Amino acid sequence: MAEAGPVQRVSPAASPGGSAGAGPRRSRSSSSSSGARPLEQVTDPRELLEEVEMQIDDAAFSLTKILEATSAVSVQVEELATKCSENARFLKTWRDLLKEGISHKSSWRAQEEI
Repeated sequence: MAEAGPVQRVSPAASPGGSAGAGPRRSRSSSSSSGARPLEQVTDPRELLEEVEMQIDDAAFSLTKILEATSAVSVQVEELATKCSENARFLKTWRDLLKEGISHKSSWRAQEEI
């Protein structure tokens, strides 16, 4: 069975979204405070750039949250894989002991018959 290499964890502080509990870094300007306008309706290049930057910040924040959740699940999967490997070794040991016991029992019976 192939084993995966170590999982690299990225700290939330090193991620583009800033600290783990923070929301998107920028607030929308008063002209777009009711929410993001479709980019097709934005005509001013500066306003368009600002809108795109805010959407990128929002996406970076969301991706940071997804990364945090994925990292937490990854740790749990690693722990589960370790437990499964330990259980598999335990079961193989018992299987080998049982085979060895049956083998000795068979040879013991053959010797009795002689």
